[in-house]
Amino acid sequence: MNHWITVCDFPLGQDLSPVADFIRRHQLPLRITEENNHQVVASLAPQLVDPMRQLLARWQEGAVDLAQVSVHVHDNSAQPPPVSSAVNAQAGATDERNAAEGTREKTPEDAQQHNQQYTEQQTPEGATGEVTAPVAGVIPQWPLRQTPVSLLLIALCFIGWFMLRQGWAELLVIFPQPEGNGALPGSTLGMHLAQGEYWRLWSPAIVHFSIPHALFNGLGIWIVGRSLEARAGSLWFTVLVLISAPVANLAQYYTSPQNLFGGMSGVVYALIGCALVIQRWQPRWRDVPVALLWLSVVWLLVCMLGVVDYFIPGGIANAAHAGGFAAGVVLGLVFCLAGGSRYFAPPPKNTDDASHHRRQPF
Repeated sequence: MNHWITVCDFPLGQDLSPVADFIRRHQLPLRITEENNHQVVASLAPQLVDPMRQLLARWQEGAVDLAQVSVHVHDNSAQPPPVSSAVNAQAGATDERNAAEGTREKTPEDAQQHNQQYTEQQTPEGATGEVTAPVAGVIPQWPLRQTPVSLLLIALCFIGWFMLRQGWAELLVIFPQPEGNGALPGSTLGMHLAQGEYWRLWSPAIVHFSIPHALFNGLGIWIVGRSLEARAGSLWFTVLVLISAPVANLAQYYTSPQNLFGGMSGVVYALIGCALVIQRWQPRWRDVPVALLWLSVVWLLVCMLGVVDYFIPGGIANAAHAGGFAAGVVLGLVFCLAGGSRYFAPPPKNTDDASHHRRQPF
């Protein structure tokens, strides 16, 4: 049985694409995975562990450019699959070019089989052979301290459910309008605003009518919101939430003023719309699987057809979902046009620059 041996690990935010390119270029029995909030480089060949550990340590210090490092492979004879390799990085005195010496004993059939297995392990489905780290489609486990607003929103989902269950939600909802079209003069919303209860523009997002309702919205924030907040910063993320929540609530109120509504779904769809825009700007950003985002859009369209209303008591707040999604798309466009998409690009090699790479844009 083959066992992967850890060579070294790197911070989750560090760009390991030069390492991945180096591994792929020389077809080395190495892989890059995400484990315990770290990017881990591991080897199938014990002989490669120490040389690669030294080489990657020098690369991380900036003393070695992996693009200038070459590995010389010598097929001495047809040997069994175990690999005997050595990598030795040497610095030149004049042009500072580095070279790595390596020896691999294998048959041509073994090399072809290993190359196929390595490609399947390292290349995301649908990619064109380019390997990035961390592996696309794997949702990063962000430290909780980096996503305080997202955690607060998740907590509010369950607090809102508890308040409704206890009969304390009257101060949070917009009272339904029995007659008329919900126009501001003479409407219940107008009455709230005339009394200075402006918080009702936001507070319906807190109210949840069941535990599954709160759970699904909390899950959406956990998957999509935390990645947005961790990379762009809590300040920008707060602005996104504070704008999208009243847009979603007002869209639902003016569409169906006679119905009582609540939930964080409009905000969640704003996060989804914003994430889709950012992924168009930065195609290599895959903290949130693309298929999951588009599945959410398909679900939005299915709900708008009215089919789901027959199976869920009280129906779906489709206008809130659509309004939140539209707000997220617009805010995502503004964010990217202002240069914010750079916070979602792979960080530079220099670790000092990488920390600046994730600072709040505004």
